[in-house]
Amino acid sequence: MFDSINLSLNVDIMVKLVLASSLAIVIVVVSYLKEIGVARDFSSAALRGFLQLMLLSALLTYVFLSEIWYGFAVPIITLMILLAGYTSARRVGAGVAVVKPIVITTPSITAGALFSLSTLVVLGVIPTEPEFIIPLSGMAFGNSMNICSLTLTRLLSEIKNNKDKIEAKLALGATSDFTVREYERIAIRWSLIPTIDNLRTLGVIFIPGAMTGMLMAGISPVTAAVYQLSIFFMIISSGIMTSVIASHFVKLRIFTQAHQLIL
Repeated sequence: MFDSINLSLNVDIMVKLVLASSLAIVIVVVSYLKEIGVARDFSSAALRGFLQLMLLSALLTYVFLSEIWYGFAVPIITLMILLAGYTSARRVGAGVAVVKPIVITTPSITAGALFSLSTLVVLGVIPTEPEFIIPLSGMAFGNSMNICSLTLTRLLSEIKNNKDKIEAKLALGATSDFTVREYERIAIRWSLIPTIDNLRTLGVIFIPGAMTGMLMAGISPVTAAVYQLSIFFMIISSGIMTSVIASHFVKLRIFTQAHQLIL
């Protein structure tokens, strides 16, 4: 009896997925008619996302039911870290070989995200259960990855565009930290704008995915709101820690010990 119920639920879910895919057809058609050129990239990304999510759902189903889930959580989180660092480094680009982005992105994302996650776990805000630890780790690392990419891209751009000013200040005896402090602040603020804007409009314009999922699962709106706010604080704290660490590592790589700019 239970098998037949599960089968009917699975069929119903897949039917809904097929129906929702009609929106994907709209995207492809609009892209083709307007010659936007994203149809192929979107189709490839959609297929890849579908396969990854199906594989993840199968894996998480097994992990959540396992008594030794932590044995699976460690490699999953490690993979998240490595992929986040690699993806962020690719976004920064190969034009800054002297910086070696992956050497900066991976430890910055790791430190920033783990700081916020471990703080919430120690304070008892996040239960030490796999259905909380693994998804929230994904949120922390994913958002830290995006913020790290934005920080590094803007910071390196600011430094390149103001190279003459920086070298002039260095020639007058200023330290490397002093000469880029202004651009560092600009980059960090700029990288946090999307997240802060989302927080500012939370519950008015923007109802985030975590809260939406909890509401759809029948959780109390107040409980869902508390968890969502906790998640946003985690995301922003992870992001600002990641930004600060990443910008510090950049300075270590583009300046010599004699405060000479080598970018």
